[in-house]
Amino acid sequence: MVMIIAAQAQEKRVPEQRKVYRDKMMTEKIKLSDEQKQKAKTLNEDYRKKMDELRKKDDILVKDWRNQMTELNKKHREDMSALLSKEQKEQIGKFKVERKKMAEIDANARMEKMKLRLDLSNDQMERIKKQRTESLENMKVIRENRSQDMMKKRVEMKALIQKRKENMRSILNEGQMKKMQEMRKPMPRKRRVLS
Repeated sequence: MVMIIAAQAQEKRVPEQRKVYRDKMMTEKIKLSDEQKQKAKTLNEDYRKKMDELRKKDDILVKDWRNQMTELNKKHREDMSALLSKEQKEQIGKFKVERKKMAEIDANARMEKMKLRLDLSNDQMERIKKQRTESLENMKVIRENRSQDMMKKRVEMKALIQKRKENMRSILNEGQMKKMQEMRKPMPRKRRVLS
């Protein structure tokens, strides 16, 4: 029982640790001044306080709660952006471009692995790549649509994902589909024994 609780606690910390690490690396790379660090700390504390207050509200409609949360997030991003110099903003822009390139490289590598593991033909690969490109473009349009609330966006995203799955069924044969589903199954975790 203790092992399970410890493992669950570790799983919950990992994303937070990654975020802290990413934020620390970003601050070092863009070289925030001590004054900027202090202002950022104050803004973050104020933001967390407002978010905690919003989370505690139970007399508010979900739609209103989401709208207020969206406004708080938007204001926080604007305030944090106002702290940065022009050069720092340009640096962040470069980092975003780098991350996007790395993500594209990773995606291409996954596609090549899939081609090998599923023994896909060149025609199948072209159809999958075309579907992926269209799907990513449609997702981007949905995310950037400011006129829709989050719930409508979620519904549209789920429909898009469902359509993508159906398209994959039309591209892959039965054996390839089965093999792909097996590849997606999570690997069992090894238990660590404390001695």
